[in-house]
Amino acid sequence: MNRKSVVIVGDGAAGIIFANKLSKITDRKVVDITVIGPKKTHYYKPDGIFIPFNMRNYRQSVKGTNFLLDHRINRIVGEVTSIDIKNQNVTVNKERTINYDYLIIANGDRLVPEDVPGYKGEAEHFYELSDALHLKSTLENFHGGKIVVGQASIPIQCPPAPYEFSFLLDDYLRKRGIRDKSEIHYVYPINRVFSIPEAAGYIQELFDERGIEYHTLFNVESIDVEKKKLVSLEGEEVDYDLLVLVPPHKGQAVNTEAGLANELGYIDVDRGKLTFKDYDNVFAIGDATNLPISKAGSAAHYEADYLSKKIASETSGGPIPDDWNGEVSCFTMTGRDKGLTLHFFYGRPPLGSFSSPIDYLLKLSSADAYFTTMLRGAV
Repeated sequence: MNRKSVVIVGDGAAGIIFANKLSKITDRKVVDITVIGPKKTHYYKPDGIFIPFNMRNYRQSVKGTNFLLDHRINRIVGEVTSIDIKNQNVTVNKERTINYDYLIIANGDRLVPEDVPGYKGEAEHFYELSDALHLKSTLENFHGGKIVVGQASIPIQCPPAPYEFSFLLDDYLRKRGIRDKSEIHYVYPINRVFSIPEAAGYIQELFDERGIEYHTLFNVESIDVEKKKLVSLEGEEVDYDLLVLVPPHKGQAVNTEAGLANELGYIDVDRGKLTFKDYDNVFAIGDATNLPISKAGSAAHYEADYLSKKIASETSGGPIPDDWNGEVSCFTMTGRDKGLTLHFFYGRPPLGSFSSPIDYLLKLSSADAYFTTMLRGAV
């Protein structure tokens, strides 16, 4: 049997989980696995909602990338600068060409705060470790006023994060005894407080209960730094003393340059097979795809499970898996030591109507399970 080369573009969550899963179920004599990416360390981004409130030591949220990969996986440290699916190769750092039999694009997406005039130096967020730590310092020096929380546009990584942060912020201000001196306002781009209708009504009820005001159908156009106002495309303005705004996201430019994506950078994939167009050996998973459902971190885990079994079946034998069913299981925080779990599939929405202490603990401990089992491909 000819040896098959599986090349994974991206060394974030989706790429690492897939590589480790595939390594466990393929014959290494016939399958060669290579992960390409520039990251020396891996940051568990969902912890970004905890770090600003001192609920998580940031050192527990970071591990070395090489440490997380199975020792049998080839690792190339570098940036994929071009992708040529017709000739079945990728170029690393504009100089080294790597051929493949199977290509998995798992290079995620990127933050583009520069797309919002006035953002730099004015707005805060928690999506990168350095930003979460900076926000922690800012909150420690906050003694009352109006805090506006939200996201500039759709899509974003980990869609529940803005509402989770809002609930934890409410708890934080109460514990410090300054909630009565503060206002929390939440802005959201569509006409409800969350994208999943089955959960939006419940979250809105909790906002009302906690005194969190919300502004829906609010797509951010710019930030008026002088007047401290957040301005929407719809013409609404919200003033603030502190602005916590998730910046716009885009897919990676290399995907667009390769003709795999439009100007937003997200790859159009078959929702069940995760393939790009008619290329049955080119796949995209995680945040790199145009599937809204994929923006939840656990989606990458389920996608990787399906795809590793598919490629293992084709290269090393074994049963052919059913198409990916869109499964997502997302633990989220609703504050006051309670959490809400959103578990759903294609065609079956989540219940999203109650929260519990057990769901809270599941979310709080998710980083430990992530590093010890999920990233390792053990589950």
